[in-house]
Amino acid sequence: MTRKVTNQRRRTVLKTMAGGSIALLAGCSGTSDSGGDGTDSNTDSDATDQTDGSTESGGSTESGESLEMTYVYPGYFSNDAQSLVPMFEEQASGITVESQQTPSDASSTREYYVNQFVSGSSSFDVGNMDVIWPAEFAQNGWAAEVSDPEGHTENMLQTPIDSVTVDGTMYGMPIHTDANALYYRTDLLEEHGYDSPPTTYMELVNMAQDIMDQSDKDLNGYIWQGGSNEGLTIMWLNWFWGMGGELRQDGNLVVNSQEGIDALAHAVDLIHEYGVTPESIPASSTDQNRQTFQQGNTIFMRNWPYAVALMNEDGSPVKGKFDVAPMPKAEGNPDAKNSCLGGWNLFINANSENKEAAQRFASYMSSMEAQEKMALEHSRLPVRQELYSDEYYEQASQLETFAKIVDQTSARPATPQYSTFSEIVYTNCNAALVQEKTPEEALNDAQEEIDSEVNNA
Repeated sequence: MTRKVTNQRRRTVLKTMAGGSIALLAGCSGTSDSGGDGTDSNTDSDATDQTDGSTESGGSTESGESLEMTYVYPGYFSNDAQSLVPMFEEQASGITVESQQTPSDASSTREYYVNQFVSGSSSFDVGNMDVIWPAEFAQNGWAAEVSDPEGHTENMLQTPIDSVTVDGTMYGMPIHTDANALYYRTDLLEEHGYDSPPTTYMELVNMAQDIMDQSDKDLNGYIWQGGSNEGLTIMWLNWFWGMGGELRQDGNLVVNSQEGIDALAHAVDLIHEYGVTPESIPASSTDQNRQTFQQGNTIFMRNWPYAVALMNEDGSPVKGKFDVAPMPKAEGNPDAKNSCLGGWNLFINANSENKEAAQRFASYMSSMEAQEKMALEHSRLPVRQELYSDEYYEQASQLETFAKIVDQTSARPATPQYSTFSEIVYTNCNAALVQEKTPEEALNDAQEEIDSEVNNA
């Protein structure tokens, strides 16, 4: 399978740097299909918690020598990286960062990392790590221990810290959390007599059908992650949790419960029975969905916080015409926590020969300066508690809504075999979406594989 790794190189040592540019160099091919995908606009932030030429995480190296480090990030984080890397370099005198971009989707990024790990490669020093990978990376000795010399974690939300802590040791530094939400067109709802978004699955279906029938435009009712990748596992979990499903039963992961089958059946019906979801969804990616919604012909979309900044850029057809709301739930389950907790961390390659520079970079990315930049300009959900306050809600209105959504999240199962579990789930769910299997057949097949490769591994 061909992989795309696009290089961005910054070769100028900062003490002589008057300006900088990041040039995109190489590339093959890749797909974009992960939660939290996307790119953002880049502008400067006024906020800082640094003083005088020394920094919380940068400054001169202990030896006084210049250091070079290589940072690998998924495509969804490209605009964040393009603005944050120069900010770090300006603070960290003597450290030069070479950046490499992997495909946007989490699955391909993980595969790239694993290929590097198994070969014992030290070709990169620090990388973005999905919230579901720390246990696997730690168990296999792929991620080095990360320290917190500036005490950033003292001001963090606890869940992101827990996600990178394995047996009492931190193997990553949280940089942003995530929670998926329902995006909806405020203008279309208002135009057709609705003053609030749907709160249940069938309210969404009925509302979408009504607006589609009334409109003289060719509208999509509801688009969501249906491609054969991690995003579909998350989407199934959204419906499953919203129906009151419990994934762990007697210590085992169980997907073919009645709630599991009903959740997948609802997904299939959205496409083939209710007609509110396009038949192309089983081949779609998260950011393809964002682009479709942004074109202005879609009523509802499930997506992540990053989409807010992109869709509110100047020239966007939906700028000022959408809002976000908590994920709808099944009737009778108003308190279900069915938004999936996501997020990304920075980890240090255990084979890195530049762990000092990598540690400084990881620390900087959790600083107040970097967190403000990500939250206010790239619509990332920050991991620092200080940013969840009225001061910042006034600057980023959706941040307050997402803060409430975070309280309605559930976490994917913590297991070193999670990637195996997820691949089994999304492969079989996708087969049901294209009607190669019934929902019950798909999840019975998935359960058999999970029992063999995860529960009894």
